[in-house]
Formats: sequence, structure tokens, C-alpha cells
Amino acid sequence: MEKTCKLLFELSSSERMNLLLKLQKQKMKLSHISEKLDMTITETSRHLQRLSEAKLIQKDIDGLYGLTHFGNLTLSLLSGLCFISKNTQYFVEHDLSHLPPEFVERIGELSSIPAGTSDVMTSFRLSEIMLQEASEYMWIMSDQILTSTVPIIGERMRRGVEFRFIFPETIVPPPGVKPEPGAKRRKVSKVEEIILMTEKEAMFGFPDLNGKMDYALLTGKDSVAHNWCKDLFLHRWERAISAPVPLQAPSPTK
Repeated sequence: MEKTCKLLFELSSSERMNLLLKLQKQKMKLSHISEKLDMTITETSRHLQRLSEAKLIQKDIDGLYGLTHFGNLTLSLLSGLCFISKNTQYFVEHDLSHLPPEFVERIGELSSIPAGTSDVMTSFRLSEIMLQEASEYMWIMSDQILTSTVPIIGERMRRGVEFRFIFPETIVPPPGVKPEPGAKRRKVSKVEEIILMTEKEAMFGFPDLNGKMDYALLTGKDSVAHNWCKDLFLHRWERAISAPVPLQAPSPTK
């Protein structure tokens, strides 16, 4: 752990982190770095020396500083910490213990997405807009059926948009809600994450500390975050059980 602690100490400086991020984009000379970061030459030189000794950067024969392969790898692994620290309160209140380890390791792929919303009605409205704009597919993994989206899903499916739904085996559709013919459905014993996605963007969320879904959702629109959500949905889809019989609401008791 000694080497790890030393590396984290070098990265604990905001000036050195900003410097690394600048060099990740392009190689620069000392004077250029000093100007870009609004630091004195002496300060800049001191930070460059520390980062060089940590093997995070190196200077080429033209006097340009750039990241080493080790430096690039370090920054790529830090992206996960950046994401969870940006959403500290969210991850204090939500449980990711059921998330497959490979997706925890890839969580840095979500680093570009903004902080989530705790407003349920906002989340629902954003999900409706997202589904309305789908032109290729709509995939949903949820522990309940949002009735306001049912007409949207039906209209989109009639236009040829593929629909997949992963639901808990105990789900009971709201009265009057009938599944759209042609929808692909699979069931699981318990839904561990909420995912709503189209070919354009994805919304997702995790259970709170009591295991309940509160629909405080995060939204990813860039291709990297979108692929993370897509891979997670397919991971759950492949392990779910097909549900060929359409979901039906219980008949009224006479």
C-alpha cells in the first residue's frame, strides 16, 4: 500500500491534477503550462518535477511534457472516483452491492454524466420525453409499470420501434393496462437496477439503503455512458427468464 498511498498523495493536489488533465489533451512546454494554469514558473516546475518522479509525466527531446503510459492509465482509473465523488450524496443513499463486479470496475465510464435528480416527477417526465423520441428501440428494466408511458410505448411500437421489458416476477399491472402485442418480456426474481433506454440516451438508478427503488435517476447521453447502461441491461436480459404469456391485470372480483 505504500506505493499506492504515495501515488494518491501526488494526485491529491488540485494543481497537479489540473496539470495532468491539460497534458492529457496535448503536450506542452513549461512556459505554456505556467500560462495555462496561471502559476509561476517556479510553482509549475516544482509540480512537474513531482509528477515526473512519480512516473506520471515525462519530457521529450523537444522540451514538451506529456503523460506516460502509466500516467494515462492512472487517469483512466481515477474516472470512477471522480464520478462517485461528484455524486457523493447519491451513493451515500443508494446501494450498489448487487451490481456485477465488472460494472463496478467500469463505473468510470459514467464520469461525464451530470448529477442525478431526486425529483420523482422530473424523472418520470424525462423518461416520457426520452421514449417519445425513440426511433429504434426502447428497453426498460423496472419494478413497476409507469402508466403514463404505456400509450407512448404503444405508439412507438406501431412505428416499428423494438420494445424489451425486464420486470419482477411478482409485478401486478395497474387496472386496465394491457401489454402491447409484439413486446419482448423477461422476468427476474428481483429488479436490482432501474434502466430506461433508447438508442439515444439512458436513464438509470439503484435501490436505496432499504432496497426500494426511489426513482432518483441519472441520465447518460454520451456514447460511453450509454454503452455501460446497454451492456448492463443485456447482462440482466441474458440471465432473465422469458415471459411469453402477456402480463395481465387481475380481473375485478364480482
